[in-house]
Amino acid sequence: MNTPSLGRQIWHHIYSRMLTGVVFVVPLILTIWVLQLLYNLLDGPLRSLLNAMLRYTLRWELPPGVGLVLTLLALYVTGILATNMVGRRLLEFWESLLQKMPIVNSIYNAARQVVRTLSQPQEKSFQRVVLVEFPSRGLWTIAFQVGMIQTSDGREWVRVYVPTTPNPTSGYLQFLPKENVVFTSIPVDEALKMVVSGGILAPERLDVGLSKIDQGS
Repeated sequence: MNTPSLGRQIWHHIYSRMLTGVVFVVPLILTIWVLQLLYNLLDGPLRSLLNAMLRYTLRWELPPGVGLVLTLLALYVTGILATNMVGRRLLEFWESLLQKMPIVNSIYNAARQVVRTLSQPQEKSFQRVVLVEFPSRGLWTIAFQVGMIQTSDGREWVRVYVPTTPNPTSGYLQFLPKENVVFTSIPVDEALKMVVSGGILAPERLDVGLSKIDQGS
């Protein structure tokens, strides 16, 4: 049995340690980047507007972070208004105005639907983990059942979201006959880990139940 040369051993040591460093550092960098992006998104616009007003009147500016606090406070107050009768009627009146604007109503309705879907509990957004033939026959892809639909001829179709790897927030919506969908017992959070990791974090055994045609709920 041939033993690896000293050079190969050194290279393997360096490569494995660098790979371990990448696995640890890259998620940390991405987390910091996302938090910074959210901070700038929430803090920047409102603070810039207030600074423009204060610069004109009092000639001083707000420190960083004030816009974020005020934005979160505004969201909290809006939530309070939306949960009582008077506030709900005011918000409904505002929504009715937006619905009457030709282009604005399309953008608003789409944005509202996306936000409401993402704000739902995970088990309500993604009902079940499934396998579908995608992008062509014979190639199986992990996907999420988001609902069912019945056509006028009585046939049942499954609404399926096929995520992309490693970013599951983008993907494809498909309507598939129920008999063409393989239902699994994989928990949704485990399937998401599988998608984000590119299949690295995958179970050793995949339980797909009875068969390709699964009449279970």
